[in-house]
Amino acid sequence: MPILGIADSHDSGAALVGNGGIMGAINEERFTKNKNEVGFPGHSIDYLCNEMRGEIDAVALAWIGGNALISRLFPAWDRKRRGLWRKEIPKPSRFSLHATNLVYKLIQNQNPRYVWNICGSRISTAITRKRLGHLDADLANKKIYMVEHHLAHASSAYYNSGFKEALVITLDGAGDGLSGTVSIGENGRIKRLAEFRASSSIGILYGAATVACDMRYGEDEGKLMSLAAYSYPKRIRLLNEICRYDERKRQLVSKLGTRNELLLAEYMKDHILSNNDRESFAYAVQAHVEEQVIAIVRQWIKETNIHNIALSGGFFSNVITNMLIEQLPEVKSLFVFPHMGDGGLSSGAASYVDFMLNGKFNRGQIENIYFGPSYSNAEIEAALKRSKRGIEFGEVRDPARRAAELIAENRIILWFQGAMEYGPRALGNRSVLSLPSDQENRNRINSIIKQRPYYQPFASSILVDDAKKMFSDYISQNRFMTGANHVRDEHYSKMVAASHIDKTTRPQILGEENERYRELLLHLKKETGVGAVLNTSLNKHGRPIAMSPDDAIWTLKNTGADTLIIGNYLVRKRK
Repeated sequence: MPILGIADSHDSGAALVGNGGIMGAINEERFTKNKNEVGFPGHSIDYLCNEMRGEIDAVALAWIGGNALISRLFPAWDRKRRGLWRKEIPKPSRFSLHATNLVYKLIQNQNPRYVWNICGSRISTAITRKRLGHLDADLANKKIYMVEHHLAHASSAYYNSGFKEALVITLDGAGDGLSGTVSIGENGRIKRLAEFRASSSIGILYGAATVACDMRYGEDEGKLMSLAAYSYPKRIRLLNEICRYDERKRQLVSKLGTRNELLLAEYMKDHILSNNDRESFAYAVQAHVEEQVIAIVRQWIKETNIHNIALSGGFFSNVITNMLIEQLPEVKSLFVFPHMGDGGLSSGAASYVDFMLNGKFNRGQIENIYFGPSYSNAEIEAALKRSKRGIEFGEVRDPARRAAELIAENRIILWFQGAMEYGPRALGNRSVLSLPSDQENRNRINSIIKQRPYYQPFASSILVDDAKKMFSDYISQNRFMTGANHVRDEHYSKMVAASHIDKTTRPQILGEENERYRELLLHLKKETGVGAVLNTSLNKHGRPIAMSPDDAIWTLKNTGADTLIIGNYLVRKRK
């Protein structure tokens, strides 16, 4: 029987795991339309458990204490904190930041740990049981297992990697008193070798640097990574005092002292950014974290003699660092869990409890993450009829071929098919698609839909055979956009709109796992000579990825896009 996993802090969500595999998973933001939604994921649980609540074996609740415990007790506090990160409410004064930091220092490392574990487990279990009771009395009676934050991250990576034996590394901002861990996964069991205190955090360093550049903590770190490519090489020694990896101590260490992300951002502004331009600052930060993380990976490969690497935690959304790790000669194979941030904790916690109770785990690497809702053509037609004002629509016999024809004509297409993807990447079912060979398409998509800054690139989808030819550093088929590849010079013009200034692209390398999307790329290859497309998520700037037909139609009506292919229907705005 399946395990219900719950994560109820920021980017809350739920997952069902059974027989060693993910059966379904979704995040609350897709229902509420509030990006990175905070709080108990009631809609997600209701969707996943509909018609099968009596079959749920147990509940796995990710994240025991610290911010998660405070969030469970006072959800409004975590929403306010998220509002600060998103710049939806005014930033506090320096005095207020220092006052808040006093409390932050007391709880950051969560010492003594056993007190936090006991109190957090008891309080969290009681609160969760009560909230489950509002959904279904049967769910409220299930046994609840608490799963520590970084154990949930490690489980999400290991149990979906397909590795019998793996070196499992987690890195993020902070959770349950830690900012990262190193573990061995072997025959389904996870044994922790090292843990890094939350007061020394690569993730918080990177997030604070993002805030120092007037971007949003927890959302815009990818922009900082993108901005770094616009600089000449730069090193800033002061970053070592904020956080660095000490190989002798096997620890992330800091000379600066514990500071919350906003206060650390102010320190960076005053002492580092004031002496550098934003581009060189971004480069220095990116180069610094790359060096620290690669040092961690190399040391622990040497210590364990394990060469299969599984990664999770929010820091590993940094695709350039992931690319460099995969290219290390010591690394045999790399797997990054597709929903690596805290939004993926529910599936990690459920995977851990599923193995603990049933002793089974997925011995093959996860092949797709289409775990969300899907809609029949009848449901799509009903939504189109409800929303018919301002649009016209008709059936198409071959949606993939028609989409490829329109893309080949250099049209921008909203593409909605099949089951929704799990996590932050659009992988060909909830996508905005365009021709990758026209550089102007970046500007067009930005102006009518996405509103990204000039330095943030778009991703790509590419057939596996084309990827092998077009990428100079192709190693493995990355299905989930968790890494980057360099486009060969002679092929760069074919991928310019879906590549960065440093000639890297963040690709979804497509095999057989999505038949209709593969057909689209094959038809496009006949039209253009290349089985590749610019692919970005189907959503308006500031909103979550579209879940339902109503969301897709809303996006068509409320952006400058004019064409949507949804199921077997082609939809256009009325002129």
